Amino acid sequence: MVETTFFSHSETVRALNSLGDNIFVCDLDLRIVWFNDQAETLLHSIISYLHINHPLDLIGKSIAEFHQNPSHQRNILLHRLPYESTITLFDRFAASIVISEYKDDAGVKIGYLLVWRDVTERQKELQETKKLVHELSTVIIPTVIDNAILIPLIGTMNEERTERLVQRTLNYCVTNNTDYVLLDFSGLSELDNSSAQVLCETMTKSLALMGVIVVYVGITKQVVQWLMNLNLDPTIPTFATFRQGINHVVNLEGYSLVYEKR
Repeated sequence: MVETTFFSHSETVRALNSLGDNIFVCDLDLRIVWFNDQAETLLHSIISYLHINHPLDLIGKSIAEFHQNPSHQRNILLHRLPYESTITLFDRFAASIVISEYKDDAGVKIGYLLVWRDVTERQKELQETKKLVHELSTVIIPTVIDNAILIPLIGTMNEERTERLVQRTLNYCVTNNTDYVLLDFSGLSELDNSSAQVLCETMTKSLALMGVIVVYVGITKQVVQWLMNLNLDPTIPTFATFRQGINHVVNLEGYSLVYEKR
């Protein structure tokens, strides 16, 4: 247990120790003056990253030493309390922190109370979920033609998602000897100008340089409105449906579809 004379009542120490959160108390100069038993257990688990021999070695140290931008930290403590944020420590641990003023019995601010909730595992889960969403949002689907793929655009296309799609598409085409890319716009709910430009100009031209033919399918009135201000290549084949687009590719490859009755 950390001994301190900072608190005027011993009941305060017992109350803070009874809480399940990691609690740190700093004086007005941002020096750590106390932490509860839960926080001491946490510090023992990450002590190799703190360059100290024992958690008690932190007593008297300024929390500014652990902040990349101390002036920003001081501005928060002076003007934006209570303050809540999620931070990453040592590029490994995620913490949800809440900082508030600590006042004495007369209501005078004498320091700061910092509550640290370790959310490392939750952040890992969120990152895995985000990764899965990214993968699902950039789907590349093989078609009945071995050298042709379908890329369905679904939901909202923003700049980040568009750039990721372009990179994945180019890499896929290089490694899989792709000759045709059918870009399906029918599932889009929103497409901003910058994303439309990247999709229909940058990616299309890049694929053309690789010898890949791009075919636009799922072209609706809404899609036309999104694309009308772009400098599109008028020779790009466009179709209202995927079925029309894949039939076009079949014809280009010299195949013919034969329908058999069963």
